[in-house]
Amino acid sequence: MSELKLSSLTKRISGPSAGAWAVGDIASKRILAGDKDIIHLGIGDPDLDTPDAIKEAVVDAIHSGKTHYTPLSGEYDLRQAIAEHANGLYQGGVVAEDVVISNGAQGALFATFLCLIEADDEIIVLEPSYAPYPAVVTAGGGKMVTVELDKHDGYALDLEKIINAVSSKTKAILVNTPGNPSGAVFDQEKLNELAKFCHDRSIWLISDEVYWSLCFDGEHNSPYKMKPYRDSIIVINSLSKSHAMTGWRIGWAIGPRHFIKAMTDLAQALHFGINQFVQRAAIVALKEKDKVEEFKHMFKARRDALCSGLRKSNYLEFAIPRGGMFVFVDISATGLDGKKFAEQLLEEEKVAVVPGFGFGRSADKTVRIGFLCDEDRLEEAADRIVRFTKRKAEALK
Repeated sequence: MSELKLSSLTKRISGPSAGAWAVGDIASKRILAGDKDIIHLGIGDPDLDTPDAIKEAVVDAIHSGKTHYTPLSGEYDLRQAIAEHANGLYQGGVVAEDVVISNGAQGALFATFLCLIEADDEIIVLEPSYAPYPAVVTAGGGKMVTVELDKHDGYALDLEKIINAVSSKTKAILVNTPGNPSGAVFDQEKLNELAKFCHDRSIWLISDEVYWSLCFDGEHNSPYKMKPYRDSIIVINSLSKSHAMTGWRIGWAIGPRHFIKAMTDLAQALHFGINQFVQRAAIVALKEKDKVEEFKHMFKARRDALCSGLRKSNYLEFAIPRGGMFVFVDISATGLDGKKFAEQLLEEEKVAVVPGFGFGRSADKTVRIGFLCDEDRLEEAADRIVRFTKRKAEALK
């Protein structure tokens, strides 16, 4: 019997960017097999442990019987806590009814685009972009339109390019600040202008802000600070990066009420509620402001250690990331594309990075390097990368 046919959705969620994690998977298997010399700077899951107060909260919740179904939109107490948190970020005006809980920011993104996009709608995505975006934004049958940001300008938000890419079919624009993989933090004034433009043109503006806590050179910026335009803005966020809770899978979306209702209806079909004990622990997490600051300072020191080491190379080009947990590096001088660079770097120097092809067509000769471990280990990784790069570049002469 021949294989039964799958839906066209399976094609839309398995594009080239789905292979971006292959090198990291190989590194993880080797580490599990006992190779302790590998330095894994690939997937954005740093070596930090979830704070004790949060771990204790989930244990307490389980022992107190918080193991049942929850409201489809999330526990009201958590939605209220997120609203209070959001009011600190966005200058007020957010209430619990503006929030819906999801299984991580990734789940929120996927659900959001299912609720927004029809077949043939166009979604503008800024490149370089997070590798899962193509699958997420086109799952519902829409078309992704990429706008390439200028690496020489630090991948700054380019309003002119975005506006020129808009057509009568444009349904949504997706922005990510601080950016993954670029580390760019978009200017607040430009975000304000983009929010107004989207509002005036009846275009959804989706703002992925999962790295909100890791802005190293100033405060977090967001289009959601523009209160008059919030009826066309959706914010995606989570606790994964801010509280070292990557594996807990707790995130949320903030948006207008009819969108929240649609997301709640989708939750009935998608997951029927997020686990109760994690939601109770998330409430505790949102009170852990000292840890958030501690993590930010830690990542800034790690960024500086890695970038200082990479600067020793005459063959690597990169902008110092203003936020997030990655350095996005141009490796053109080696004569390798990002895939070959990442594969050979792991084989020859035992450092795992992510090849740039997963972040867009313009990123083929780049790699993403995470500052995901302690400073000594990052300095060692930088030395290995610089040594490898020199060897490859000078072999071309």
